[in-house]
Amino acid sequence: MEIKYLFATLKKKWKIIGYFIVTAFVLSCFIVLSQPKKYEVNFSLLISQTETQETEEFKYDTYYALEAKDKIGDWLVAFLKSPENVSTILNDAGFDNSNFRVYDFRNFFRPYKTSAQSIGIVFYLKDLSFTKSIVNNTLLAANQELDKTYVPSNRDVQFEIKATNLLLSTKDNNAFLLIFISTLFSLGLSVIFILFKEYLTE
Repeated sequence: MEIKYLFATLKKKWKIIGYFIVTAFVLSCFIVLSQPKKYEVNFSLLISQTETQETEEFKYDTYYALEAKDKIGDWLVAFLKSPENVSTILNDAGFDNSNFRVYDFRNFFRPYKTSAQSIGIVFYLKDLSFTKSIVNNTLLAANQELDKTYVPSNRDVQFEIKATNLLLSTKDNNAFLLIFISTLFSLGLSVIFILFKEYLTE
């Protein structure tokens, strides 16, 4: 089929192409509008020093504490990616995770290190009523596990994990991207439909 003939055929069948595009546009708009709002929750866990090591060398004490905070930060990121730990946190918060797979638990929290002593955490919710409960239980579980993992002697530096204030925002559903992709898909589908129909009539 020549390109000139192809364009002529598509020009004659512009109503079919328009029908496909309009249908896809309406359906994509319906999908976007019918989706419930999803909220992004941001907060940080700060590793604070509660007790100072008994030493006359202040510089050594500062260096040791910073190194320890960095290691605790690495441990904390791994802790929040563990499906078992996340499951416990969500269960204690009263959050329904009965439909969760292992993948969902592993990716519920998005922890990342912002510094040697600060861990940023992002997660998404459709129901904001669970927000504070999840954050509080995350903090509680982290401190309880830290007490088991890091057992300082009486003269060692002691640490505690604290949480910062919450930052809430509505998650963007990428409506424009969805509509754009569906429009392109419908355009391609309409062209294939027209050419296939022309092929059958020949």
